[in-house]
Amino acid sequence: MSRIHAPILALARAETLRLLRSRVTLSLLVTVPVLQLLLFGLAIDPTGARLPVAIAGAASPGHDAAREALAKEPGLRLVADGPAGSARVAVATGTAILGIELGATAAEPPQIIVDGSNPALTAAAEARLAARYWQAVAGQSILGAAAEPPRVVRLGNPEARADWPFLAGLIGVTVMIGMVMLGSLSLAREREGGQWETLRTLPFGPATIIAGKLLPWTLLGSLQGTLVLAAAVTLFGVPAPPATIALLALLPLFAATHLLIGFAIAARARTQLAALQGAVAFYLPAMLLSGFLYPAETLPAWAARLGALFPLTPMVAAARGALLQGRPAISVLAAGLPMLVVALVAAAAALHALHRERG
Repeated sequence: MSRIHAPILALARAETLRLLRSRVTLSLLVTVPVLQLLLFGLAIDPTGARLPVAIAGAASPGHDAAREALAKEPGLRLVADGPAGSARVAVATGTAILGIELGATAAEPPQIIVDGSNPALTAAAEARLAARYWQAVAGQSILGAAAEPPRVVRLGNPEARADWPFLAGLIGVTVMIGMVMLGSLSLAREREGGQWETLRTLPFGPATIIAGKLLPWTLLGSLQGTLVLAAAVTLFGVPAPPATIALLALLPLFAATHLLIGFAIAARARTQLAALQGAVAFYLPAMLLSGFLYPAETLPAWAARLGALFPLTPMVAAARGALLQGRPAISVLAAGLPMLVVALVAAAAALHALHRERG
């Protein structure tokens, strides 16, 4: 038995020493579980949302009483109060998630305008608003004795399908994971296997090498996102308004940004294992804090600010804005600015690390 045990123990000792010498790997093994615990325990609070609401119809009967009733709802906050029609505009432009269009007369029931891009978030608030309406009807204090229910209008998602917002966000998530993993693992594999040193003997610097790798992989990531979008539209009936073209135009920048992030991770990692863990440590909080899995409105302020640093956050907003909210193309394309900033920072970090390694 000793002849069997001795080689196993020797190899185990050698592997343990190698692992202990890899500080990046050890730190990631510790920080990733802690990061998951903190994010799930502190940042994710579905009951903590305070949804922005707009009221329209300042001259309508019961306007003041409607404001008072709204103020009593702990999960809602008034962000706009204007003339008839303004609540619908506020929801359509993203200023509010819910809108209340009061009737011109006491007998005319109000309209509840709902942002259809996230029915899981708005369903409970929509029910609370309807309940407040019926309390007012019963007490004849706001809308008289009207018996008609309030009319609910869901913009962009009239049937309140929960799969549409998920599929819209999945376009960005698919590209993000694929490109971060591709960028980090491919570069780490080349550096670990010695191919990177061979490339560095050529008469150009790391910036040229990275640019050469970036072009075909960016096209691949753009194709990947386009296929996901096409499947969502053709198989699941997700709307494809004209602003969808603007969303497609964002895909190359989005893919390139995450490739550069992957390169930056690999430039700091010494092994493929460390690069893999670094990629997971990046895209896990991105998925949690971007509004893809959990509505951004449920996040505390610090988590929302942290989530805004990830390129997936504006991409999810752009996808839902283009496909479900009817946002104009210029508004969708504006999501590219924070992506460009992150891409430049990631490229600078990767080149700095590779130049230092060369020195």
